This record gives sequence, C-alpha cells and structure tokens, in this order.
Amino acid sequence: MDLTIFGLEIGEVIGEGTYSTVRKAFSQKLQKLVAIKIIDKSKLSDNYIAKFLSREVSIFVECSHPNIIKVYQIIESSEHTLFIMEEAKMDLFDLVESQDYFSEEVARSYFKQIAQALEYCHIQRIAHRDIKCENILLTADNIPKITDFGLATCIKGSESCLCSTFCGSAAYTAPEILNGDNYDPFKADIWSLGVVLYVIVTGSMPFDDSDLSKLKELQTQSLKFPLSPTLSACCQNLINVMLEKNPKKRVSINHIVEHQWLEESN
Repeated sequence: MDLTIFGLEIGEVIGEGTYSTVRKAFSQKLQKLVAIKIIDKSKLSDNYIAKFLSREVSIFVECSHPNIIKVYQIIESSEHTLFIMEEAKMDLFDLVESQDYFSEEVARSYFKQIAQALEYCHIQRIAHRDIKCENILLTADNIPKITDFGLATCIKGSESCLCSTFCGSAAYTAPEILNGDNYDPFKADIWSLGVVLYVIVTGSMPFDDSDLSKLKELQTQSLKFPLSPTLSACCQNLINVMLEKNPKKRVSINHIVEHQWLEESN
C-alpha cells in the first residue's frame, strides 16, 4: 500500500506481531511523528476479521481517555487495516527492565493512571483481555497509555458476561482461563493488572514458566507467593486482592482505584 497518498512518510519498524507491524512515520496532515500499526488481513481468518478486528476498530473510535493510546485515523483497504496512532517512546516492560524495578512512589504514579484507564474501559463495558506491561506504552512525557485492543470484548446490555475464548499472554493470564473455564473477562483483567503491579514493584513475574502445565500448577498452588519484605503492607495487600485465585472473591476495578495504597501521597 502506498501510504504517501495519505500524507504519511514511513520510517523504521518499531514492533512486529503475528499479523501486524508497527512503524514510525511522519504525518504531513498532523505535522507530527506518529506510529502506524499495519494489520495484514491476508494473515487473518474471515472470522477473526469480522469478530476481533472490527471490534478493535469500533473500540478505538469510541474510547477517549488520557491513558488510552490515541488513534488519529483508521485507514481500511481490502488487504490492510491501518491505525495511525500517537507516538510512544517505549513500553512499560522496557522501562522496568532498564531500572530493575520501581520504588513504590514511582510505581504508584504509573499504576494509578493505568488503573483509571482500565476503570474507564470497564465502565464502558469493555474488557481488554490482554493487559500486560508490553501493552502499556509510554509517551515522551512518561504518560502510560493502554494499547492493543485486538482481543478486547464488549459486553452490552443483558448479554452474558462469561467468555470462553483463551486470550492474553500466559504469564499474565488468570487461572480460570488457563483451566479452560468460562470466565468473567472483567475479573480476568484484574488478575492481569495485578501481575503488572507485581512486575513493576519487584522486577520479576509472580508466575514465570514457559511450560503452560507448570504455570497452571504454580497458579493453582497456594497463591501466597513471596513478596519482598521491603514492600509496604498496603502494597502487598493490593497485589494479593488482585491475584486472588477465586474470581468471585477477586476485587473489581473500582475497589482498586479507591484502594488505600493509591491514596497515599507520592
């Protein structure tokens, strides 16, 4: 596809997925640097295009929040879907990796904004289903922004809240999904958000194993996993209530944004 007809000067590749590529670009229309997510439809099934890609497009059209990546334009052709998005300098995982882990003060600043963005989504009845550090981008001003709604689902009206599709990255995925159960996608998002908090304050994964069966075994054991004694009791409590094995006992997003740890001053 010749993108110059849209006033886009294409730059280097900054990310690649199974069916998409993200490139830097300069938009003559916007007179600024942007990122372009180029989705190759030839690599997708008709069902995926109808179900997931169309949903991602509608979510980006509908959503507007300071901590959700802004999409300036969506370009459709028979072969590609392009998302023209605001530029980001790195993802949260890269930042944590460069610093080992965050102090609670720094972590609180990032996490509060991420939680508020997810709260916005849940109020809109949108479950992300792929929350992870790699899907949280940082702008040049260090503002965290949730991106990649390719696996998201929208629960409207009286529709059943339960899902059956396996979604997300295994290390961030809730135990009920790994077990193959029908699951509440909003409670699954909370688990993934708990893993994000664990990662940024410890610099490690709570359940890190490339073997899926081993990962399931680790998750179904006692979830009183070791936390650094240097973490405050309040921070440990927030992690524990999010990484609650029983989804019915797991807290909702509004409880998280109102949690005492997030109310503490930086």
